[in-house]
Amino acid sequence: MAGLRRWARGSLADEAAVELLVSSAGGRFARPGCAWIRPCVAPGWYWLDCDALAAHAARLAGSDRRVLLLAADLVSGHRRTRTRADSGRAAA
Repeated sequence: MAGLRRWARGSLADEAAVELLVSSAGGRFARPGCAWIRPCVAPGWYWLDCDALAAHAARLAGSDRRVLLLAADLVSGHRRTRTRADSGRAAA
């Protein structure tokens, strides 16, 4: 987690994405070995792959899906298309 935080330092959006992943689901979304956590060239540093985050989120439902999509949005800097359920609004 420290390597992700080092990478994100200086970008509010990247820092928010990392902290969201660290604080959600007991930190299991921010562990090395997750498909979206990529090693940097610098030893001990990691970066977030927003495409891998979104791809994994597509296989999930509920709050886990929303957390990963939000983190991917923060890192990528743009909004992804979402269903009404993903946006957190109650269905009409």
